[in-house]
Amino acid sequence: MSQNWIAGHEVLEFEHYPPDDLVDVRNGSQFYYHSHRDGDQEHGHLHLFWHATATGRRRYLKPGKPKWNRTEPTHLFAISLDARGLPVGLFTVNQWVTDGHWFDAAVTMACVDRFAMGHVAAYAHSCRWLTGFVRLYRPVIHALLLQRDKRIKRRSDLAQALQDRTLEVLSTTPIDWIADMDALAAESRRRGG
Repeated sequence: MSQNWIAGHEVLEFEHYPPDDLVDVRNGSQFYYHSHRDGDQEHGHLHLFWHATATGRRRYLKPGKPKWNRTEPTHLFAISLDARGLPVGLFTVNQWVTDGHWFDAAVTMACVDRFAMGHVAAYAHSCRWLTGFVRLYRPVIHALLLQRDKRIKRRSDLAQALQDRTLEVLSTTPIDWIADMDALAAESRRRGG
């Protein structure tokens, strides 16, 4: 999957793939891949966003205009990928990492539920896959966001915690994509599919 975004280029630390991110102007969804961590399992990760107003409502983007004017899009969560491009985990970050409006788990989940990548030229397969991934892992994402909120509430000053560079990653959870796909296939066979 990641080959579609990287398109044969050498992956450079901190660069976005594709270079201008994938933005679905119609649905207000956005994502990009990049790499900057040394880790056993993670080669890089996808950051997922939704364009929201300060109240969590949909902010509409105009084709040909800057993607945002006053604030970055709202970060939902990130998907860790291994060197094969397979998902191995999910995580959330604080606001200094990605900027944008900060919402509690309930409002962020409402944004997650609206996340959909429609057809973006040359990336249709990736967009369908990512939209399906978000739907499949919805319960895991919800638990991840609750874990994030629980951790951030331990801090006395929310504004300071959201900008604390030592508190970058707020919650993580491993996933086993292959085992989950096998379980779905087994359930489909059990149901006669």
